[in-house]
Amino acid sequence: MDRSARTRSAADVPGPRGSAEAYGALLEAAVSHFGASVAPILQRGLAAREDTLRAPMVELLVAAGQAIGCPVRAHGEVRLPDLAIRPDYLIDVDGAPIGYVELKAPGRGVPGHGWHPTARERRQWVQLQLLPNVLYTDGQSFAVYRWGELQGPVARMDGDLQRAGARLRPADGNLALVLHAFLAWRPRPHRRLEHLVRDAARLCRLLRDEVLDTLGQERLGGRVRLFSDHLADWRTWLFPHLSEELFADAYAQTVTFGLLLARRSGIEFEGKELPTLGRELAKNHLLVGRALAILTEDHGGPSIEQRSVALQTLRRAIEASDWTDWRTDTSDQLYERFLELYDPAVRRGSGSYFTPQPVADFMVQFVDSILHDKLKRRLGLADRDVVVVDPAMGTGTFLLSVIARVAKTIAADHGDEPAELRALLGRLVGFERQIAPFAVAELRLHQDLAARGLEVADERVRFYVTDTLEDPDVETLVSPYVYRPIADSRAQAIKVKTEERVMVVLGNPPYLERAKNQGGLVLASNKGKSSMLDAFRGTGTGRLEFKLHNLNIYFWRWATWKVFEAHPEHPEGVVAFVCTSAYTTGPGFAGMREYLRRQADWGWIIDLSPEGHQPEVPTRIFPDVQQPLCIGVFGRAKAADTETPARIRYVALSGARQEKLNALQDLTAASGRWLDCPTKWSTPFRPASQAIWNDCIALADLMPWQSPGIKANRTWVYAPDKETLAERWRRLISAPLAERPELMKETRDRAISVALSPHFDGTGQPASLVGTIDPQVSVMRVAFRSFDRQYVIADRRVVDFSRPDLWSTYGKHQTYLTTLFAQSVTSGPAVVFAAEVPDNDHYMGHHGGKVIPPYRDVSGHHPNIAPGLMEHLSCQLGSDVTCEDVFAYVAAVASHPGFPTRFRSELRTPGVRIPLTLNPDLWRTAVGLGGRVIWLQTYGERYVCPSSGRPPGPPRELRPDVLVPIPGVPDRMPESITYDRDSSTLYVGEGALGPVPSAVWDYDVCGTQVVKKWFDYRSKWPRLRRSSPLNGIVASKWDFTDDLRNLLAVLHGCVLLEPQQDDVLKAVLDGPLLRATELEDLGVLPPPDEAKKPVIDVQSPLFR
Repeated sequence: MDRSARTRSAADVPGPRGSAEAYGALLEAAVSHFGASVAPILQRGLAAREDTLRAPMVELLVAAGQAIGCPVRAHGEVRLPDLAIRPDYLIDVDGAPIGYVELKAPGRGVPGHGWHPTARERRQWVQLQLLPNVLYTDGQSFAVYRWGELQGPVARMDGDLQRAGARLRPADGNLALVLHAFLAWRPRPHRRLEHLVRDAARLCRLLRDEVLDTLGQERLGGRVRLFSDHLADWRTWLFPHLSEELFADAYAQTVTFGLLLARRSGIEFEGKELPTLGRELAKNHLLVGRALAILTEDHGGPSIEQRSVALQTLRRAIEASDWTDWRTDTSDQLYERFLELYDPAVRRGSGSYFTPQPVADFMVQFVDSILHDKLKRRLGLADRDVVVVDPAMGTGTFLLSVIARVAKTIAADHGDEPAELRALLGRLVGFERQIAPFAVAELRLHQDLAARGLEVADERVRFYVTDTLEDPDVETLVSPYVYRPIADSRAQAIKVKTEERVMVVLGNPPYLERAKNQGGLVLASNKGKSSMLDAFRGTGTGRLEFKLHNLNIYFWRWATWKVFEAHPEHPEGVVAFVCTSAYTTGPGFAGMREYLRRQADWGWIIDLSPEGHQPEVPTRIFPDVQQPLCIGVFGRAKAADTETPARIRYVALSGARQEKLNALQDLTAASGRWLDCPTKWSTPFRPASQAIWNDCIALADLMPWQSPGIKANRTWVYAPDKETLAERWRRLISAPLAERPELMKETRDRAISVALSPHFDGTGQPASLVGTIDPQVSVMRVAFRSFDRQYVIADRRVVDFSRPDLWSTYGKHQTYLTTLFAQSVTSGPAVVFAAEVPDNDHYMGHHGGKVIPPYRDVSGHHPNIAPGLMEHLSCQLGSDVTCEDVFAYVAAVASHPGFPTRFRSELRTPGVRIPLTLNPDLWRTAVGLGGRVIWLQTYGERYVCPSSGRPPGPPRELRPDVLVPIPGVPDRMPESITYDRDSSTLYVGEGALGPVPSAVWDYDVCGTQVVKKWFDYRSKWPRLRRSSPLNGIVASKWDFTDDLRNLLAVLHGCVLLEPQQDDVLKAVLDGPLLRATELEDLGVLPPPDEAKKPVIDVQSPLFR
């Protein structure tokens, strides 16, 4: 391209030192000099190709700056190649940082179309996308990116860097545009608060990663201790068990929200270092300001701000914003929006989901009415002896709602509102573990009070940074002066926890499973006393009580202890939480329900998710929460009467989200919608169900031995074909020793160095995966998912829980039933069957479940039926009843969609129950029908009876035709599966099968679409959780057409049986039943403990 074309393209670029054409000429000269500097070094190979560009690139930028009147200075970053991000240069213009330069070796290109990054470049780019102004160049191409978005054109050079030398020229006017766009950047004031929050979240994430990377370097002795000393101090004075990851997260959020709060408070940033900003902020926000000052204080040498790419940019972004332009009521959703953008994983990990204001308002109003009506406090929450604690305050939503409620009460009572609100602040306590939401809560409180004409000093506000569950008996050291405000906050919170009488605890506790390391006081068993959590343990539920180790259960235990037990001289109070509803029905929470019935006088359960697990998003009160939720309120007005169960009432709110919120507005304790729950100590908090459901026999009692399925804790050990598993095994055992832990995916229970007996039944010579390993891998077919048979590497060294009891009793007599025990069955068959040992998630692909075989031994001599039941049934029916008959009967009545449809409300309480008919003819019909169900679901491998139309193998007459073959050649694996309802055709990649009934395509098990899920595991890109690089080894050609046709035939057969099963179930329920109470009277139920265990035959031949 000629010069005239280039200069015309640059005409839009203003230049203070002359015309655009003069700017273009100066830039061409600078590029020529750049080329002359770079080429000789590249030709001689005297430096790393990327480093070759460093000094010449700085000269080019300085010259470009001079051409437009911008004095440019480049600050080279410390070269740490192992860190994910470290831009090569920070660029100052007029003494202010404006952006970053990322250099790459010539030929590496820039992000965009045609870019082929290395893994390291891709990781770097993920981080660079968090910056507002980046010049990315390999010397040949130049591009500017803002927050990862390309700004304007990509500029390229005319000529090769290695050969052009001084002849190097810009290919067109784009280089002038790109360099001007980069050098002329200034942070712009954000027009909306959400835009500031968006940018702050991005930079906070970058700051967190910088802190974590630096900590790693400091741990290796490669850096001045910028952050390690802070981490040590936090562990000493604040949170003893704080990990590096959590510290980095807390550090980044604290600094970010400290700066936001400083800007919101009107503090000027210009000319001030960050510690100074923190000290100014501390005048009105002592704790947050002091934290900001401490965390950014110099430790000799360059300050933390000078060393941090993210912190410099974050400061400029916040400094440029004028908060006074925004409404003061916009900060209520600030932190929630921030977390969504910052890192959704952090939000999930913390279990923090912020409560919609209408829910908080309802709960506060409801508690207020209980205080007034039941506890006889005339002014409810406004009564002077009512102390309120939110133990997981977040951004203060509940406590602000309390203020609003009290203000309304005082106004109606014609009281002195300012005086009463000041008094309320002395009774209003909030605990929060994280400084960032604490800062937002403080901000919201002051805004709320100011709107009410009330100015209050920080010292009067009882919001504390503390861990609610912290054990107060753990000795704490006297903190140094700099940490005194933060440590004092913790100390004052401990005083509330140990000494102050609290009448109300309410809020939204965090949800986090397997939280044992965060149990603190709830798990402490000091001075020979049992732990507080023991009060929630029940009799005979030990195997399921791991469910209690959830943060929200810990908060329930702390709250009930504080209100009901900690101050016996003041026994009255109320606990109200919105949280997951598992405790209301789950078997692992039986002891918790008994405790609540014994300690409380009344309880109210508002079911916010009667739709069950993973309800449709429009129905969710908390859109991001998939678990069923409820509001639980428990209160008492006197000392506990532990022999009289509390009256528990229940109401379910159905419909769309807004419908539920509207229903909450109209709901009071006196409403007529409430239903009473049973009074038996540990029964679920659900209304007494229809009598017929109570007459049914719990499956857990009918078949007493249940086991979890195989739980590998790594997905690469499963595959639809044996060859893939053999290749993965060869890759594992041939890998260098250092790579094997990652390839294997080591866990708490399995590591390459641990020697184990390899066979699934626990036999074989112990060996590890360190030395020489047998290249021949043992592979077994298993029931991976409902109707999906796959293969597993049958080696205990790579499978965490192989379930030896199931394998030791595996034989030709066994069939396996799977269903859910701790979660609700919602759709599809309530139970499914398989001929192979099932995976732990066999039933629906997640949430576990239980496996139930018909026999407790390999030989079929010990039925897995409650002792005495078959004999009693035989007597009642007038004919012998076998174990296989009972299994077939269960299949007939429960293994079809009509069962959960008929018992939808009853199944909201987890646990399938079976109605047992006493009609002999109906029993025989059900047994015959159920035999065909099991024959179908086991692909014709169990309940084979040719004379009854059940020959060996799947029903071939129901298999669809192959209309277009699915290619079975390498590199033509199908990537998609679709269904055309008009033609009843199933399209699999390039192939097609038909006819396939729509009911077969739609067939689901508890919401999991069977055909689609089956294909997902066999597509070109299998859809599953990757646990290891070994997951990348997959089948390269399709060899599953027969398997697919068999699956479709089996499902078709099941669909055809559903009307008959519906008829049988209806007839059973309309006729005489063997009632559970009758079996209890006979001593058949509950079954004895010995019936709940397998009978192991030491001669089991499975692996011998």
